[in-house]
Formats: sequence, structure tokens, C-alpha cells
Amino acid sequence: MEYVNSETGVRVNLDELTAEEKRFYKQAIKRFRENTNWLSFDEFAFGMRSPIYKGRRSHIEVLQSALYLALKDMSLQLGVQQGLIKRTRKAEKKAVA
Repeated sequence: MEYVNSETGVRVNLDELTAEEKRFYKQAIKRFRENTNWLSFDEFAFGMRSPIYKGRRSHIEVLQSALYLALKDMSLQLGVQQGLIKRTRKAEKKAVA
């Protein structure tokens, strides 16, 4: 299983997710497709009940987990879609660099 954002090219391999994480990911995808309010999505995805914290011993382990990476990308994409985050175009990136 793989998360793919066709807008940004972000790809995250989800093969190593636990059964609980897979269920949570499917719920997140449903909310993403429903264009859930950005802040509500973040509360769901990164709140204390999220499985991204389960079994992880450090902040870095959370940030490097496949589920976190997919959820974070979905969150940022919702922010862009809802006009709360500015979309950076490729031409803008080159001008800044």
C-alpha cells in the first residue's frame, strides 16, 4: 500500500503499517476526501488518540513514521485546498533558491 499525492509528488510506502494504523489511515483518507476542516483533520490525525505515538520512544521516531508522513502531507494539502496555506509553484521555488 502506498500514499501518493499527485499534486506534490509525495509518495509514502505504507506496507509496514500495523492493522491499527491501516484502519486509522483509511479513516484519515475518508476525512481527506470529504475535505474535512483543516483544523479538525489535524486534531484527528495528531491528537492523543492517534496511533502515530503508539510504540514510539522519541519525537524523531514519530516524525519518521510512514503514517505520520502521510497524515502530515494530507493535512498540508487540505490547508492548501481550503486556502489556509499558500501553494508554492515550481517557478516560485526556483526564484527563491
